[in-house]
Amino acid sequence: MGFEGGFDEKVDVIDLIINVLREHEKKLDELVARMEEALATEGPSPPPQEQEAKVPAPPVGAAVTATLRRWTEFAERCTSAGLVAFDVDEGRFNVSAVVGGILYTYEEEIPDLEIRYRKEGEKAQIDTIDISSAGLVPAALRGRLDCGLELEKRDVDVELPDGGSVHKVVYYVDPLTAWSWLAYQLGVEEDSIVQGELKT
Repeated sequence: MGFEGGFDEKVDVIDLIINVLREHEKKLDELVARMEEALATEGPSPPPQEQEAKVPAPPVGAAVTATLRRWTEFAERCTSAGLVAFDVDEGRFNVSAVVGGILYTYEEEIPDLEIRYRKEGEKAQIDTIDISSAGLVPAALRGRLDCGLELEKRDVDVELPDGGSVHKVVYYVDPLTAWSWLAYQLGVEEDSIVQGELKT
């Protein structure tokens, strides 16, 4: 008797679900019929040329600026941008692009590396290693920015009066490398990239 009671309850629940689904189907049919009637009373839709004319033109300049901290997000949002600008200003690599009326910007600091050492025979005793910022240690050691752009470098050695030496690694961005790297990263033609700055 317990088995039959449980089975009957399950059948009742299934019947209830089927009835609810039928009611929903009827309501959907009624809504579709009303929509068809409403569309029929409006008359024929205008030709495509008239529909396009009603769409407002996009703004010419950027209405808002978004400064992004992660290169992956910048690259995702600015893929196939119509115009991209880059520059190096005060030790920072800057990239900007206008997409959909928004000026997206990304910037990253270029590291400086300075090693003070003393020669002791064939060996060298390092006194200090100075990097312009603690957060730039990985970039300085890799010779590459966090965004992935390879840095060019120039080595400068200076002898100090006290017998010590300073080895400076001066990192910089080569414009031609940046041009082709940005074209690849953002999927744009190189002639869509300018060296300079975009402003709102």
